[in-house]
Amino acid sequence: MIVRLIVFITIFFIGWWLYRQFVVFKGQKTTSNTKKTKQKGTQAEQENMVRCLQCKTYVPLSHAIHDEQARPFCSAEHLKEFNQTN
Repeated sequence: MIVRLIVFITIFFIGWWLYRQFVVFKGQKTTSNTKKTKQKGTQAEQENMVRCLQCKTYVPLSHAIHDEQARPFCSAEHLKEFNQTN
């Protein structure tokens, strides 16, 4: 009778230990995945800003309009105005 109780308690603690190891492993895997996605997201969201030569406002490089000399402008109208004044 006592042997069965000892075996049952031993099996219970081994199962409990395995469960805790699984939970810790899953927690570490989840936190490492979220850190990687956060880093990728911030790198993808950041973009260089350039200053419009006409109105002096900053626009993202991908949205800027450039002339032949690679000068940045925020819009086609400001490019035309700059070319008329200079």
